[in-house]
Amino acid sequence: MKPSISIITIGVDDLERAFAFYRALFDIADEQIGAGEDHVAFFFPNDFSFVLFPREQIAQTAGKDVAISGTPGFVLSHQAASPAEVDDILRRVLVAGGAIVTEATQSEWGYSAYFEDSEGNVWELMAQPPAN
Repeated sequence: MKPSISIITIGVDDLERAFAFYRALFDIADEQIGAGEDHVAFFFPNDFSFVLFPREQIAQTAGKDVAISGTPGFVLSHQAASPAEVDDILRRVLVAGGAIVTEATQSEWGYSAYFEDSEGNVWELMAQPPAN
C-alpha cells in the first residue's frame, strides 16, 4: 500500500457547531460542501475531502466503546483503486499485525473497510463506486 490520504474524517461532539466553525474557517464555495444526517464533507481540489462525523459514531465504526480512553477522534482514509485492492490491503494488514475492525462491504459510498494498525490507530480503506 502506498499511502494516499485523500480524506480526513474528524470526530466532533456537536456537528452543527463544528460545521459553523469550519464553514467560517475554510474559503470554500457552497457547491463544494456535502451534508447528510450524520456528516458534513468539504470537497477540495486534488480529490481531498475533510469530513466532520459524530465522535460517538467514529467510536462505533472503530469498534470502540465511547467511554474507553483512546477512542479515536479521527480516521485516516486511503483511496484504493478497486475493491480487489481493498481486499488485498486487508490481507496485508493481518500479516503485518494489524486487525480488521469492520469487514469490507459495499454501500452507496463505495466498497470500504476499517482496520487498526498495531497501535490502535484506525484507517478506512475505500474504493469508490464506478461512475455511471
